[in-house]
Amino acid sequence: MEPILNINTINNELFPDKVNTLLIQIIQSITKVHSIYLIGMQKESKSSFYLFNPTLQKESSTVYTYKLTLLVISEECIAQPKEFMSEVFSKMNESVRIDSIHYTINDVKYRLNHGDNFLSRILKPENEIYTAESLLSCRYFYHPKMYAMIKKEWEFRMNRAYYFKDKVDVCDDIYDESAKMLLISQSLQQACAGLLNVCWEYKPSYYDLSHLLNLCDNFCSSPKIVLPKASFRSKRVFHALYHAQYNVNFISVDDVSIKDSNYAQRLCRSFLRKAANEGKKKLQELESLYREFKVQ
Repeated sequence: MEPILNINTINNELFPDKVNTLLIQIIQSITKVHSIYLIGMQKESKSSFYLFNPTLQKESSTVYTYKLTLLVISEECIAQPKEFMSEVFSKMNESVRIDSIHYTINDVKYRLNHGDNFLSRILKPENEIYTAESLLSCRYFYHPKMYAMIKKEWEFRMNRAYYFKDKVDVCDDIYDESAKMLLISQSLQQACAGLLNVCWEYKPSYYDLSHLLNLCDNFCSSPKIVLPKASFRSKRVFHALYHAQYNVNFISVDDVSIKDSNYAQRLCRSFLRKAANEGKKKLQELESLYREFKVQ
């Protein structure tokens, strides 16, 4: 059967066919892919103008970069998602950065047979970028127990996030700013996992601070509090948070300043407040949805 290539729903001005086709070819070169579904996309532009260059004095150039969130269904398990995403980024000449969610085709078929609300939202023809065989999505599964499970998972994740955050606030005789960064990073990751479960009913199998924040950035604004801004300080602090586990395990000299760890604490508090409000709002929407279905 010839693969189905569906890019009709993606505006060519937002994501050109040429770039889309190259992306599919590169993913296929890395793994035997069954299907690729688009979850979210961001497009950024960078313009250049060279005043003192005689050949470019009257010319300006605009370069576009893309950030995509994809569901990649492959024949075999992707053991190292970070390496997969990095390889795609490199082979796309750093013009397309992806955050990919991975399932094997056998896993997807099992989940569809038993009901999976996350996949029921994604596996729709309008979201297909590439597929070797169209997958029939299951219907959204409504049941009071489902809402109870979502709420319980949300409370568990947020309680754990606050636990890590509270441990940072404890005054110790020994100062270890790298260890503080690790606790803050864990707090952020737990809150992201809670948001993903509430908003997408998706439980991540790959935990990476940048990856989780980018996934959450598809449906809420709280990740923007933590994701690095243009300033050097913001990038430095995020770098320390992102590499906190490595720094604690392998770096003997603590090179994180108290100012940076305090700044990271403030970001964490703001993020948790915002995430808690966004998660509670979504829970209220789900509660109304499930209540209406029960009445019917």
